[in-house]
This record gives sequence, C-alpha cells and structure tokens, in this order.
Amino acid sequence: MYRLVFQNYAARKGPLVVERPSLVIGRHADCHIQIAEPGVCDRHATIERQADGYHVRNLDSAAVVCVNGDVVRKRRLASGDELEIGPVRIHFEVLHGVSATRQRRPIDLLEVLAVAVVVAVIAGEIALLTSMFTEDRPKRVKLDAARSQPAAQAAATTSSSPAPAPADGAHSLRETAAAAQPPAEPTVLNRMIRITRVDRSESGEVVSITIQAKAQVGARELDTSAVGICVQFAALGRGGGGVDWRKPIWVSIPQWENFASKAFTVRFPGAPRELTGFVVRTYYGRQLQDVAASPPSLRPLAPNPLAGGAS
Repeated sequence: MYRLVFQNYAARKGPLVVERPSLVIGRHADCHIQIAEPGVCDRHATIERQADGYHVRNLDSAAVVCVNGDVVRKRRLASGDELEIGPVRIHFEVLHGVSATRQRRPIDLLEVLAVAVVVAVIAGEIALLTSMFTEDRPKRVKLDAARSQPAAQAAATTSSSPAPAPADGAHSLRETAAAAQPPAEPTVLNRMIRITRVDRSESGEVVSITIQAKAQVGARELDTSAVGICVQFAALGRGGGGVDWRKPIWVSIPQWENFASKAFTVRFPGAPRELTGFVVRTYYGRQLQDVAASPPSLRPLAPNPLAGGAS
C-alpha cells in the first residue's frame, strides 16, 4: 500500500492511497487516475507491485516519465521519490512501515531459537503450576502447644486422670505413659533450634513429614556440627494395642546460616496405616532445644534418643 501526493495538480486536492497491485495513469477515462493536462498521453504510465517492490513503467513511447528528475522507461520506486507524469509532479510514499522496495529479510536462526526457548520455558512453568495444584497437599499436623511443660508434669497429669476401659484388650496411650515414666525434660527449653512448623504428607504408600526449623543461637555463627534433629515415629503395636517406637532417625544437617530457616523431610519407615504419630526433638551441643509432638499425648511416651549415647 502506498500514497500519491499531487504537488502541482489543482484538480486533485488531497493525497490518494492506493492498495491495488497495478495502477494506470493517463488522460483516457479508463485510467485509474485520469490527468487531463497537456503533455499527458492517453495511457501514460503505470505503477505496479512486484516481488521486490513497486515499479513505475512508461506505457507510451511519446510519454515522458521522470523519477527524481531522471527520464526513465522503467524504475523501481522508493518511499519519498518524486514522479513527473508530463507536467504533473507526484510524491510517492510507502505506508506499511517497512519499505516494500526492500527485499524480504532472510530467516534468522538465532531468533527462531530464542522463540523456541521462550515457548519451552512457558510450557515448563505451566507444567510446574499444574503439578503444584494437582499433587497431594501436605497436611499441617497439630503440634504440642505446651512446649515448656516438663514431661514429668504431663505424665503426672495423665496418670491422675481416670483411664477409660481398654477396647479389645488394647492399652491406651495414657496407661502406657504412666508405666513408661521417662526422665523429665528441662522445664524451660532454650529453643535455639526452634521448630516452627511440621507438615505431614501422603502419596500412595509413602508417608513423610517436613520439619521447618529456625536457628537462632547466641553466637555470631551457627556450628552445624553441634545441631541435632531427631524424629521418632510411633506405630501401632502388635495386635493393634500399645505403641511401637521405631528406631530414632537423625536428620543430616547441611550448611546452615544463623537466624535462617531450613526444611527437612523424613520418611516414615512403614505403611501409612501403621503410623500413629511422631515426636521431633532438636538439640544444640547435646542440649535439648525444642520438642514437637503429634498427637501431643505422645510427647511423654517417646524414649530419650540420647539414652544410648547416639547423637
């Protein structure tokens, strides 16, 4: 598409926008642009769209066609050229942004590769979001709210309450707690390795917990070799009664900055239907820092993981 602006032709006041592939200019009434001026032939010239752009061509041997002052028989036009059809001057302008006289730019392989990378990244993000919204969400378990309450006080409270009658010969957790009588935990925990959250998640026959812990020791730097996080899973005892404590699991501690949080995932060594709860303890320099239990009644039942000297 181009535009013709008549410079000295009073009969046509405004510019003419042309979209047709071929335009004939002349005196005859059949011409697309009729110019009734002396020196203009019946079929004087034509402007044609070709593969490499727009061309002006003289249609009459007696006609005079000039482009930028040069007499031509045929010439490719560029935006901004000045045409002379007889005595009439016409300004030629291409309107679609990129000049039609320029040859088609070859395909840039780098641009194609960049587009492919962008499409792949978008597809990956869509797949990631889809998996995030369709996978099983972890369930936030209820933790022991009374973190500073000593285990001895909890055991005394439990033993003083009347125990319900056991069902099918199974011992209740309270009866087991009264019989266990574990050593008392410190009344006030330092909580330099603080448990902020514990989530439980299941996928098929796999159940695991994710522990969110924050380090806030008094020293400038955290000594990761002194940090200990222990998980004790409680499972149903044989015959469906009592509690069977699985072997304590000590979490591997990675590089950790002071006053930063870390997430640790621990898998239960058994089927989901066997799991009755868990107790999580954190240590710093073999000193108990924090305890979380689900359900809270399991806290006084869990054996001391340091009793055997492990750390």
